[in-house]
Amino acid sequence: MPSAADRLTSRPLAPPSDYLLAILAALSGSLLALAVSRWLDLPNISLVFLAVVLLVAVRSSVGPALLCALLSFAAYGFFFLPPTWSVVVHREQDVLTLMFFLLIALLTGNLAARQRQQFRDLQVAQRQTESLLTFAERLSSAQDQRDLLAAMHSQLDLPAERLCLLSRDAQDQWQQADGSPLQLSELERISAEHAWHNRHPRGYDSHSLTHPHWWWWPLMDGDQPLALLGMRTVQGDPPAGEQRQLIGVLLPLLAHALARVQLVETLGHTRLQHETERLRSALLASVSHDLRTPLTAMRGNIETLQLFIDSLDKATRDDLLQSTASEASRLDRYIQNLLDMTRLGHGGLHLECDWVAAGDLLAAAVQRLQPVLQSLHVRLEVPTDMPLLRVQGALIEQALVNVLDNAARFSPLNGTIDIKASHDGEHLYFTISDQGPGIPADEQAHIFDLFYTAARGDRGGQGTGLGLAICLGMLNAHGGTARVDSTPGKGTTMILQLPLQRPDEGSNHD
Repeated sequence: MPSAADRLTSRPLAPPSDYLLAILAALSGSLLALAVSRWLDLPNISLVFLAVVLLVAVRSSVGPALLCALLSFAAYGFFFLPPTWSVVVHREQDVLTLMFFLLIALLTGNLAARQRQQFRDLQVAQRQTESLLTFAERLSSAQDQRDLLAAMHSQLDLPAERLCLLSRDAQDQWQQADGSPLQLSELERISAEHAWHNRHPRGYDSHSLTHPHWWWWPLMDGDQPLALLGMRTVQGDPPAGEQRQLIGVLLPLLAHALARVQLVETLGHTRLQHETERLRSALLASVSHDLRTPLTAMRGNIETLQLFIDSLDKATRDDLLQSTASEASRLDRYIQNLLDMTRLGHGGLHLECDWVAAGDLLAAAVQRLQPVLQSLHVRLEVPTDMPLLRVQGALIEQALVNVLDNAARFSPLNGTIDIKASHDGEHLYFTISDQGPGIPADEQAHIFDLFYTAARGDRGGQGTGLGLAICLGMLNAHGGTARVDSTPGKGTTMILQLPLQRPDEGSNHD
């Protein structure tokens, strides 16, 4: 930002109209003084001229004010000091009066003009301060390097192609804020290297280089460069002095903001790596537990049958076989959930929709979970006027299985699970209610998250935590959603929502 001395030395000359104003003001003051001279004494007449000089000084600047003072001095001596209408002054005291008047006029005019200029400088400084505050606010809200560069574009009032932000990539090559490379000539590249290594602005007026088109400013964090701010000059000309001064003021703000953005990006990558590792560990631990449990039960049943098949009665053999089949179904559900999670996560879930009855989907889901639900009372309510759904039936059935399996795990022995289907003309709803312990309000927002098993989770801390997350993903793939309504101690209700289509609408999607 320019200093006070710089502003004084760089002030433009007053326009010719201001000097014309000074001449007219001196003439008007003379006419006014002549008009009132019959009523005022000579010393009071000088006040008229002093007032005119002050008005010109306040209205214009120092030059016109001094001109007005000199003209008023001449008019005062010519028209009012004896002998009047003459440039000759006979009395010594009149000469002293005339010189004193000139001195007062010059001093007051100069002081008034300086006060006016200082006021203008304060206005300019205030506008610059407000502009810097706005710039700082934009930097503080910047999310990435593109936002920082956009703030600089706006502050410097430059087109986007004339400003860039360069940094080093992993291969130590120059890249722009958006990650794309910047095409530089050999001289421009050498100039950037000099600015980066020497920590000083570099460009057009460098003695060792001739006329590169880019001027570079290093953005420093302590004694280490973070990036280079580049400005393309017009036809190789160096940036204007005022523009350099403004960039010098903005650079520290931009450097601090860039350091903050880079720190946030680094923390984000670190957090992502930590979260990825945490999820991987949780998945391995959960999968190993959930897969080992049914495998252990199946192995025990099979070994029992192998060792004691001749000594076991038919009822015991049937129970062991039924238990093995139940554990195999349970293992199959876990593997299916893992496969579905992989397909959802990699965008590999392609829908093959067909018209399906809601009652058929619920009946199939209940049948698949018969071993799990056999110790519970299941009440199924499906109105006869339910419209058909256009969905991929296997996926929606799997979503229902996951919710029912979850409800069964939390239901008390001999508890009741209510399953209802309803619609409002635009959406179809599957409502599944259990009599379990319920879900606290602060956990309800997380039950659809992957691997949420630490506290209560969708499997009570005993499963992979994939069931409800996969259920929501399958519903979302069909344009539906899911929500939970639960009161601790009074059970949980899961509501699955799917859009309804008319047959003519569904045919357009085939």
